Amino acid sequence: MENKKIWEFPVPSTCIAEGGVKLIYPGGDAWLLFDYYDENKNDAVYNAGIVFDAVQAHRHSSEKFTKSLLGAYDSLVEITNSEWAAQLREINKEIADFWNIKHYAIFLDSYGLYEFIARDYKILEIREGSITGLFEVK
Repeated sequence: MENKKIWEFPVPSTCIAEGGVKLIYPGGDAWLLFDYYDENKNDAVYNAGIVFDAVQAHRHSSEKFTKSLLGAYDSLVEITNSEWAAQLREINKEIADFWNIKHYAIFLDSYGLYEFIARDYKILEIREGSITGLFEVK
């Protein structure tokens, strides 16, 4: 198992804002969204995220139950020669090949390790302000 660093969190993940991290997975694509403070910009709040395309499997581990960070601390990595992806290929090679599955991981301090088996990913544009209001129940 090896990993390739793809993207680095814009600030240390210890700067994640009050809204925290949101995982939205209605099926198909998964959205990992977060608010953060930028200490270099007067603690202004920004939001960003990662969209994982054609997710076939995902898992999350609290930092208290994470055995390995997979080299993904504050970084999105692609894990090549992944045991998990190999197991899924063994279960259904046709679907795994059709979606060209890859194993992605990111570890965010105090939020844990997020892993996705997906076709691809896209980094969302960084925007000023919080995403928290989008998830308030009224």
